[in-house]
Amino acid sequence: MKRDWNHLDLSTAFHPIPEACSQALMEAARSAVQKKWPKRVSYRIVFAAALVLLCTAAMAYAITQQGWAEFLGQQFGISISPSAQEALHATQPVSYQVGPMTFTFQQLLADGHMGLSTAQVHLTDGSKALYADSADDAVPEEVLASYDLSWGGSWFEAAQELQLPLYSVRALLELPAAYSAESMEGALWQEDGSITYFSMPLLASVPSQSEIPATLYMQVTQYDPFSQSVLATWQAQEDISLPMTPMLAEKTYLPTQETYFEGLKLENVQGASYATGIYFTAQFTAQEHMTDMDAQEVLNHISILDEAGCPLPQGMNLSVCINTQALPKVTMEISTSLEAFPDQLTVSMDEVEAAVR
Repeated sequence: MKRDWNHLDLSTAFHPIPEACSQALMEAARSAVQKKWPKRVSYRIVFAAALVLLCTAAMAYAITQQGWAEFLGQQFGISISPSAQEALHATQPVSYQVGPMTFTFQQLLADGHMGLSTAQVHLTDGSKALYADSADDAVPEEVLASYDLSWGGSWFEAAQELQLPLYSVRALLELPAAYSAESMEGALWQEDGSITYFSMPLLASVPSQSEIPATLYMQVTQYDPFSQSVLATWQAQEDISLPMTPMLAEKTYLPTQETYFEGLKLENVQGASYATGIYFTAQFTAQEHMTDMDAQEVLNHISILDEAGCPLPQGMNLSVCINTQALPKVTMEISTSLEAFPDQLTVSMDEVEAAVR
């Protein structure tokens, strides 16, 4: 599937994931260089608040060991379903030594639409240090508060003030290019100062197998707080098999009457249920005069709501997938935290609404 970012610059939140066999492309994907993607399929972030937090790499201080439930809850106010939490906690942790650090990956899972991982990272000998996601960024207020620092300085200034060693860390779940093209990453800090790193590659297609190949990429960089120079860098990669949670059920919703949304005829809404939640995909047929850009512009303003016209509970996948590759057939997909199919949904755009059941 081809992807395009039409309206939003998500370069600081989404990094290209290249083929696992190509080290050179992997290094390019881990860089901060902005990429432009081929047209026709796009993703948009559901909530403006979520977009701001993702694009500024906003982090939060955590008082306990954190996972995806805490990350999504604290950052975006999203509550994941009990079945999703059960599936995540049922995964097996794996640990690796990279330089002076121990990386413990947990919640390694994919659902056909996204991959998930968390990594707890800390100095193996248990000594104190500052852990940055990016040493060039300012220290978040929550981390400053944990060390009783009242100023909003840099990581280098904080390390000087506290007389602590400074490291930046990164822990990514990478999928082959055949499966994934974009990925989100972020972090939370623990009460002891250690860091939890989150990685969510988006899948371009739904694999049929029970496992897919993946790579865990780990990087540690140590800095001199005074000269800001790099003292040492350690990297490691480990190939794994990422378990796929299967689709549990499907449901097709049909419109109760013929409805057009500025040239897009609503055909149906497909529901697919996983342990991680329910995905809904609205399918439309574009009129002959419409281009793929015309269709994308309309789809960007369409919502899938509940029977009463209220928003559905947001799922773990923070994006909305818009696909115009098969024009005149176009689709829009959303993620929800629902565990059961509702009897009826509402497809809405401005004053136009269509009931589907």
